[in-house]
Amino acid sequence: MKVDILSADCTERLGNRLWVRTEPFIFSIDSEVFIIPRGTVHDGGSVPRLIWALSPPMSGPFAEGFGSHDWFYNEGPDIGRLKADLVLYHMGLYRGASIIEAQAIKSGVNLFGWMSYKKGRDKMTEKSCYNYVQARLRVAQLSLG
Repeated sequence: MKVDILSADCTERLGNRLWVRTEPFIFSIDSEVFIIPRGTVHDGGSVPRLIWALSPPMSGPFAEGFGSHDWFYNEGPDIGRLKADLVLYHMGLYRGASIIEAQAIKSGVNLFGWMSYKKGRDKMTEKSCYNYVQARLRVAQLSLG
């Protein structure tokens, strides 16, 4: 699988573990181009705090991959769960993760990803946002352009 990242990953923090895309994020997988629209909300990597040193939820080589993985899992085109997991793996490698780090992340999503795949859960809650009303307004503003 060949992954190319074609734009900057522009996000804005909405909560402790919640971000919104402020610009479209463009990448390709085996020459097929995907565009994650601005206004898309994601929660970064659902990584246990114990291994944040290896893979923080929204920084390091997997940051863009976590957001893309969330998009495929929730609202993006249905490329299948295992292919979405592979995209995360290859985006991490693209950004400089070691094979061991990438394999650890891939193993985690392979084992536990089924719990959130295509469940359609709204990530924005009063607990996940610093200011729920302001966060909803900001997402609406970004989504409308």
